[in-house]
Amino acid sequence: MQLIATIMVVLVAIEHLLITWLEMFNADSDLAAKSFNMPREALKDPVVQTLFKNQGLYNGFLAVGLLYSLFVMPAVAWVGATLFFLACILVAAVYGSVTASRSIIVVQGLPALIAFILVYLV
Repeated sequence: MQLIATIMVVLVAIEHLLITWLEMFNADSDLAAKSFNMPREALKDPVVQTLFKNQGLYNGFLAVGLLYSLFVMPAVAWVGATLFFLACILVAAVYGSVTASRSIIVVQGLPALIAFILVYLV
């Protein structure tokens, strides 16, 4: 069970690293326009770029936190730290689904919830 939980947490971390990449380094791309359901011209606005880079940084911190909790923290502490970072992602997904797009709860929240349950059961 621990292996499956670890794999799921790594997948959530990879998802958030990809979000980081998209928001920080590719925010004005066609992929970003499609992903965020926004016109590409709006994504080129410097204010929007700054906001996306900020969001991307937070997603990166969540991903690194998950990976740190899995591979760097002492074995006795990994479960609690991993659950904390997954809970942060879940809260962000709920908030994002209410304020930005309902699909966030499925795209980001569901994988984090599955990972949370699997880690909790370890």
